[in-house]
Amino acid sequence: MRKQKIMLIDCHVHCGLGQFRGLRPFDIDDLAVETMKDLVQVYQNKGVQAIRDGGDGSGMGIILRDISKDSDLIVKTPIRAFYKKGHYGDFLGDSVDNLNDGIEKMNRLIKQKPDFIKIILTGIMSFTTLGASGPVGFSKSECSEMIDHAHQKGLSVMVHANTPEGIMIALTAGADTIEHGYGINDDCLHVMRESSVVWVPTLAPFANIARCEDASPMKKYQKVSEAYFRQHQLMVKKADAMGVNIALGSDSGATLVPLGQGTLDELGYLLDCGLTEEKLESIGKRVIDL
Repeated sequence: MRKQKIMLIDCHVHCGLGQFRGLRPFDIDDLAVETMKDLVQVYQNKGVQAIRDGGDGSGMGIILRDISKDSDLIVKTPIRAFYKKGHYGDFLGDSVDNLNDGIEKMNRLIKQKPDFIKIILTGIMSFTTLGASGPVGFSKSECSEMIDHAHQKGLSVMVHANTPEGIMIALTAGADTIEHGYGINDDCLHVMRESSVVWVPTLAPFANIARCEDASPMKKYQKVSEAYFRQHQLMVKKADAMGVNIALGSDSGATLVPLGQGTLDELGYLLDCGLTEEKLESIGKRVIDL
């Protein structure tokens, strides 16, 4: 167990992935509730005091949030994410056909009292072709209108975005935080700094695959994962030197990023990039309060 120094906050986890991957709301049962209780204990044992869920199809975050109210663990959740129909994100939330559909579904979700809104703008990075990513789903106008609507309802917006195109759309559309941001370039970093948008770079998924055991089924992706990790490290270091706001977010629940331990993995990777625990605490508190 890590010796506690500062308030440790993980700004990007998926509490409903792992053994719960693929569950829909009607699948949640007593076993799921008990497992979420166990998960609270896992985070407390790791010294984590706050987590920000990234949503999933089952909406498991709302259960974890309710359970955590009787503990010292702060949990914030979007419940489910929104993604463009036909694009990446089917296991993370609700598909959106068009802007009107997105606004309508957001209004329905808001009745369940999410802490913020999550939009999936692009796909994930290719494990076989370095630098390639799933296409941008929402147009700039759709993304802007959905973010504006969330803001009008008093909710901040986290946006999953990779590649310079996707990241810049998210930034200029008014995102409050950029999640992942693989392929980020200097232009995006400058806009981030000037707009004070928080970047949650999630180093752990590719870093942990790059360090996987020989017996792991992810071994075949080790080299490309190492390349992503090294590129991302360099950009995190540059962003920090420029004064970009960077938050710790592990993407725990993803492959080889266990809930709980993934937070400590991400902390180590960010410290290796030159960030300090004090800086991560400060930005983490800001994000968890958005």
